[in-house]
Amino acid sequence: MFDRTVEPDPRPAAPPSRNRLPMRKGHRREYAASRARGSTISFEDRCAGALTDIGVFGAVSYRDLAEARFGGHPHTTGRAVNDWIGKGWVEEHRATGPNGNPFKILSLTREGIAEARRKAAKRGMDPAQRIRTERMRPAEAGHDTAIYRACQKERQRLAERGATVKRVRLDAELKSAVARASEAARLKHGRQAADDERRRVANELGLPLDGRDKVLYPDAQIEYEDADGRTGRVNVEVASGNYREPAVRAKAAAGFVIHANGPAAAGLLRKLGIGGSERGSWLRGPADRDPASVEI
Repeated sequence: MFDRTVEPDPRPAAPPSRNRLPMRKGHRREYAASRARGSTISFEDRCAGALTDIGVFGAVSYRDLAEARFGGHPHTTGRAVNDWIGKGWVEEHRATGPNGNPFKILSLTREGIAEARRKAAKRGMDPAQRIRTERMRPAEAGHDTAIYRACQKERQRLAERGATVKRVRLDAELKSAVARASEAARLKHGRQAADDERRRVANELGLPLDGRDKVLYPDAQIEYEDADGRTGRVNVEVASGNYREPAVRAKAAAGFVIHANGPAAAGLLRKLGIGGSERGSWLRGPADRDPASVEI
């Protein structure tokens, strides 16, 4: 039977496919990177943006990164993350959201920080952009990863206006800048000089003061350049369910963009007349999803 002559197939050849796009690889939901969300961004550029994001924010949810940089495609994301882990650039951690749902977090190693700095520079970010690795704090993981989701929403709004993000500062960096300047002035010239310097630096950084002369710090501050070359800032705050009304009111009055992390915070924003507008949102993320759908 194995030496039988194979006869030609008498059926006519199939017509050429009308689909001119490249065949998808891997999982049936995985489109070519250039098709994700109608974009023409290459896989390499997506990887560069994603690795930079991890370094800028210190810790990013795996699923948030997939949705923000890889069009939500699990196998494209996995291809990138597995490559980073193999190169020693990225580490995976597990955290639990407020509802008890598990989710994965990505952070950089020391080697990853160096690589992310190179990619950030190539992407035109400010040379002073801080790239970091974050110590995992399980109790704060839900809030910390929500900051990334909030900033992604603001990044999209800026992009729609033709603006480009140049730098992102988290609250710890802002507080450190103000505190260092204030303390240096106090050591040289005393308490009054320290207060004056605190106000000056806060004003320079675009940080408002409340009615008690205290600096109001956002969770993150986005510095951008618009299509005409003008610079600006967006102060972003992520409100959790345990936030108090006066604190939220003060930051909203100061022009902060407030995003709700969870249904309790969304209810608080609605009560204060902040939620539901184009300048705020409910940040549904890994902690809000059903456990069966959390992991990619």
